[in-house]
Amino acid sequence: MLGQELSDETLVGRLRHADEQAFRTLYDRHWFELYVVACRKLRDSELAQDLVQELFLKLWQKREVLRVDNLKAYFTTSLRNLIIDHVRQQLQSDQYAEYILHARPAESNQTTSAVQYQELSESLNQALAQLPDKTREVFLLNRFERMSNREIAAQLGLSEKTIEYHLSRSTSFLRTQLQNLATLLAGLGFFWTGKP
Repeated sequence: MLGQELSDETLVGRLRHADEQAFRTLYDRHWFELYVVACRKLRDSELAQDLVQELFLKLWQKREVLRVDNLKAYFTTSLRNLIIDHVRQQLQSDQYAEYILHARPAESNQTTSAVQYQELSESLNQALAQLPDKTREVFLLNRFERMSNREIAAQLGLSEKTIEYHLSRSTSFLRTQLQNLATLLAGLGFFWTGKP
């Protein structure tokens, strides 16, 4: 195709003038590489496709005001930001808080990833330590031992309503603490290593 012979910079210039062929060429040229990176960081191919599609949608929407010196750097930064935004949104859910508590870096042999994971682990332990003893015990039984509210209530001699209260209190507190770690989470190996 004609556009394949043009540089990214030339195509971006044409894109500012709503050149659909330029957009299609950029899409064809960079989509797969970005998808591989996103898939590797998120470990979810469908979500990776969605985020890369969103990246290109935003590229088209902002085409008239786009000022890019290095398109690859722009794509890398944009994708990283989309992943961070996704992490922050998911931190609103209890399921994601549970995932983080069990997560491990995808490339644990990398020193940087291991150090960052250690920092995250310590932060989570500190957050758990701030919970009242009974609340922490209920949370750990539920999330780590996979016990139901009824089983926990029977073991601790408490009502199920009380167990629900402790779980609500713990997840709400931890969610707030974890939101402060969103950027660190996105920097871990299982989200972003900076290389496809």
